Amino acid sequence: MNHAQAWTRGILGGLCGAALLAVLALSGCGGKKGTVAEYYGHYHPLNWINDHQAAAAASTATCKTCHEISLVKAGSGIPNCLTSACHHGSTPGWANADLHGARAKWGVGTAGGSFAACQICHGNDFAGGVSAQSCATCHGVPAPHPAKPWRTSAGSLHTHTTTDPSNAAVCAQCHFPGSPVNPIGHPANPAPAGTTPGCFNNTLCHGNAGAPHPLGPVWKDPTSNAFHGLEAKKDLNYCQSCHGTPGTPKFDGGSAGTACSSCHVTAGAHSTTWYQAPVATFPGYVQSHRNAGNFAACNDCHDGLVKGRTAPLPAAPSCYSASYANSEHAAVGCHANGPGAAPHPIPFIDVNHTTVTQAKFDTDCAACHAATGTSPISAAPACSVCHQVASPLAAGSGPGTCLSCHVGPAGLPAGPTGTAFPSLAGAHAKHMGLLTKLSCDTCHSGIGTGSLTHYNAANARAGQPTGPAPVAIAATFNAQSGAAAFTPGNLTCSNVSCHGGQTAPNWQTGTLSGTNTATCTSCHQVRTGATTNPQYNDATGRHSNPGEHNTACSTCHNMALTAAGAKNHFKYLDTQTVSGAVSGTPADQFPSDTIAFDPAVVTGARLYTVTTTTQGKGGCALTCHGEAHTTTGNTWN
Repeated sequence: MNHAQAWTRGILGGLCGAALLAVLALSGCGGKKGTVAEYYGHYHPLNWINDHQAAAAASTATCKTCHEISLVKAGSGIPNCLTSACHHGSTPGWANADLHGARAKWGVGTAGGSFAACQICHGNDFAGGVSAQSCATCHGVPAPHPAKPWRTSAGSLHTHTTTDPSNAAVCAQCHFPGSPVNPIGHPANPAPAGTTPGCFNNTLCHGNAGAPHPLGPVWKDPTSNAFHGLEAKKDLNYCQSCHGTPGTPKFDGGSAGTACSSCHVTAGAHSTTWYQAPVATFPGYVQSHRNAGNFAACNDCHDGLVKGRTAPLPAAPSCYSASYANSEHAAVGCHANGPGAAPHPIPFIDVNHTTVTQAKFDTDCAACHAATGTSPISAAPACSVCHQVASPLAAGSGPGTCLSCHVGPAGLPAGPTGTAFPSLAGAHAKHMGLLTKLSCDTCHSGIGTGSLTHYNAANARAGQPTGPAPVAIAATFNAQSGAAAFTPGNLTCSNVSCHGGQTAPNWQTGTLSGTNTATCTSCHQVRTGATTNPQYNDATGRHSNPGEHNTACSTCHNMALTAAGAKNHFKYLDTQTVSGAVSGTPADQFPSDTIAFDPAVVTGARLYTVTTTTQGKGGCALTCHGEAHTTTGNTWN
């Protein structure tokens, strides 16, 4: 029974019943008495049952002369708008969208249906009108439909695609060209002002091609911002409403006649390889489900709700497979942890975590994690659990820096500068300021960002340590006597080539300062004959002759970093022999460049001349302790 039939049966039929004959004795709304026919004939024009909707849409003032909109006028016997079999007030379950939503989509002129009919009581702006019931109370938006995206095909209910096009004039109140509630670029070519609103004439969202998207090559071009993959990722169910059978795994053409599966032969509605890390900015489209917008669409084909169930499309891999391979790629892990568990490994230490940007965080992480405070999912830690100094997404402390956890200058070129773990300054600044360019990896080799050791040291959920930081010295700096090591108990290094294999001072409190012999011999030993524990940086040659050259190191060497003759001291610590290469300009290769004779002891020309490219071969032309020396036949070794 349609609304017009219901209206006729409920009202006109009722007029013939005994229950309404008493109206004959009532005064008319205008104060007259007369027959029922006179009463309704006087106040209602011919065919008013079918026409009253349009009249009421224009104004309910005349109706309200006799009728109450929602309440029966006491004692009048005159029906109200919500009388059974008239408008919806007496319909059980009217709040259910299955009832009122379907009715609202009916065509204009259909008795009791269409958006225009809703406006009669709920106002032209759907803010309440005479009913005082705003659509926004339930819908969340001041419109006779759910909040966007109002395009899902689920049950053909929460979608505008099944709305009668005659409602276009009401839709145009909000969805006119250039409206902020329209998708960007819809319509692409707005119709001239004054054009009658329609669904496919460029007056609302869609153009006159009939499809709600561009057609032609641009729609298949992954380098175009009109590429269909960008739209399809938002909601495959929306695509299915035209290109398949809603509520099934089929994307076989549907009303559009173009099947997604004609191109996506294996996967049906998306690319076969569908797991890569997404790219958040355009251009740079990546075939990835990880930034797709509608999880419900995945469940059309995949086991995405209950681990281990039979998927709607049995051939589709489960979202919870431990690994999955196809003709295009080797086995990769899926969401093996099952529903409700993290869709990534724990601990999550790969580059998708350690190089995250704000855009990637918003796309991939924000559904579960917050940067600070409370995460959307309680079990998902906020970034600040580990990154306690600053957000890793903030400018200056993001990927590529250490400043979200460690206090220090931009990029930490001089190491941390704080007073508490994990930012203790210690001797970082001295080491990072040497002529040999060192990095965090020099002493924390393989245990930096992205390593399990680094994660465990930073993870406050597991009980964050108080120091010292894990140390693993790069093999490049192994001493000749053995592998470099660090002793946490006293914060000292041993078997480090640049310290001559000797135990280094305490990292936090120890010092090596001055240019006296005691300072030099804390790293360099004088090798005499068959030294028991030889090192790469031993003082060899004539250093070992106590009768001839047993004098202060500073007599011939000046190790101050600012001294002209010491420019290469500490320059070659990252070479095995702790010295320069044996090719190139001599002034740039030998530790003899630290020679700067003490004028109080050495007189004469005071020259040192390299006589061969063999390391350590050279001679002096000078007068020292009263004896003249020449380079001829007087090499150092």
